[in-house]
Amino acid sequence: MNIQDKIPSKQGCPFHQLDAEYQPFVNPQLEEPYSFYELARKEEPIFYSSVLNGYLVTGYNDILAILKDPVKYSSKDNLQPIGEYSLETIDVLRTGFPFVSDLVNSDGSRHKFLKEPLMKVFAPARIKQMEDSIYANANRLIDAFIDEGRVDILEQFAFPMPLEVILNLYGVPLEGMKNIKIWCNDMAELFSAPLTPERQVECARSFVALQYMVADLIEQRRKAPQDDLISNIQDSDLTMPDMVMVLCGLIFAGHKTTSFLIGNALKVLLEKPDLWQTVCENPSIIPGVVEEALRYDAPVPTVNRTTTGTVEIGGVILPKNTKLFLVYGSANRDESQYKDAQEFDIQRFQQTTPNHLAFGHGMHRCIGSKLALTEARIALEVLSSRLPNLRLQPNQQFNYIPTLRSRGCTNLHVEWDLSVDS
Repeated sequence: MNIQDKIPSKQGCPFHQLDAEYQPFVNPQLEEPYSFYELARKEEPIFYSSVLNGYLVTGYNDILAILKDPVKYSSKDNLQPIGEYSLETIDVLRTGFPFVSDLVNSDGSRHKFLKEPLMKVFAPARIKQMEDSIYANANRLIDAFIDEGRVDILEQFAFPMPLEVILNLYGVPLEGMKNIKIWCNDMAELFSAPLTPERQVECARSFVALQYMVADLIEQRRKAPQDDLISNIQDSDLTMPDMVMVLCGLIFAGHKTTSFLIGNALKVLLEKPDLWQTVCENPSIIPGVVEEALRYDAPVPTVNRTTTGTVEIGGVILPKNTKLFLVYGSANRDESQYKDAQEFDIQRFQQTTPNHLAFGHGMHRCIGSKLALTEARIALEVLSSRLPNLRLQPNQQFNYIPTLRSRGCTNLHVEWDLSVDS
């Protein structure tokens, strides 16, 4: 059976018009995917992609319905690679810990089992207690470059700030930051980008290195417990492989997505200086601005689900074990859900409860969402207070990372007037 034979029909018409047009890993869609998403929602809201060997779901209501039904739509394949791993890559991965399911690729009782020991760590009261240290981290990072007049704000602020928060949560010395950042970047590519066999092996080695670093921390905390996340889960029923996979996943998700959230928010605010000025003059609106940034340019633009039986989505019938790609980035720009969906509106969530899907929904809503919102709010509060005349350096090219499940720039060069009292 060829690819075309697998593609369902809708009202007698072949349902595969957009397959050839969908090219998410290269420009122009890598840089600006939203025009294509808008086209898909209008012409073919559920379509097959031969690049991903699965179906993209682009409409808000369809995606929300899938997220609400974890029985029909399993998360078990949420960390499947783009393409196939080489035998050498598989051999490298086998040198690590058994690849048990993590929070993002588990269902039902298994997901609850993994999540429960973490709930007290990410409780709102606990996160509130962390705010003073987050403010201190943010100010210390700014102190290091504020007298320079220009900086890559991603490299020296948006990336290290959330990583420091996670390392403090784990009780890890900041000296380990450089290696962890490299390992997490490689981990993102391993699970979310098309790679050469050689690059696959490099990324697999990084993932294994991260696993053994985490395992070493677990052993240290067993011998000498501290008041940190790793110590707090020691009395759970999680096995060593469980803890290694969950903690590796939290290191990755706990800083990469928040880094991209901060970077994406800064980019859109600085592209329209009047928006940045409004934020500087009205810091009380920052929580709503962060929510709108999540809707407008979601740092996790796509997640996977797999059908557990025959299903119908938007009039399309799909068989069991069909791989689905839920495009949060498209759902959050759905015109049927949001007025002027293509516009960044800093007032959108000031008086209304956010209903974007950037953190998912239901049982798989991001466990660290409250922490991410807190970090992003503090980042914008401190930057707007200390660098109110912040602006983008002119004539720069914004380069986006070519991964499916993360969206953010690799660089964001900014400048400011040194005459301003900082």
